[in-house]
Amino acid sequence: MKNARPDYFQPTSPVANILHRIKGNYRRSMVLSAIELDGIDSIPEPWLADDPSNELKRFLGGQRPDFRGGEDLPDLLEGEVEIARMSLVDSVHGEVTSLRARFDDDGRTILLQMVDEYGDISEEEYKLEKSCFSSPLTAEEVLQVFNNSEPCACLQSCEQRFSSDFYPGLIELADKLNIKQVWED
Repeated sequence: MKNARPDYFQPTSPVANILHRIKGNYRRSMVLSAIELDGIDSIPEPWLADDPSNELKRFLGGQRPDFRGGEDLPDLLEGEVEIARMSLVDSVHGEVTSLRARFDDDGRTILLQMVDEYGDISEEEYKLEKSCFSSPLTAEEVLQVFNNSEPCACLQSCEQRFSSDFYPGLIELADKLNIKQVWED
């Protein structure tokens, strides 16, 4: 499974298509649960929005600050899809770093970019060792992108959790490869 190269640009399921557009971890989880229990029609439209209103973001953060984790990620570019994310588990705000892929203008090369929720604030961009690929990455290569980015996305003071609809078992593989670089205060 770790050597599989999924097709990022073919829909995996109608539910996955809905979830891919939702930025926040908590909102994704709640929408998935609601779909499984009561179907898609049970979900209020604001909860399905790519970019929720500031009112909904405030509501989520008011319940628990980490319920807002991921909601302030930049919007996906046209044709772009999130292939994996790293969430800070024991962080107050549950910050998310997102790895995204899209085709370049010729439609043959896959371009990667990594973003977090502080892009507009810090003006710091992640530089990737390699950002152009002729085919999708393996799960191990995805983790290497996170681990080898500059600055290192994995160098955090909090526990990290990797997730992806394209790479089941990413958490276990990260543990096996010891992709957990924690810095000390």
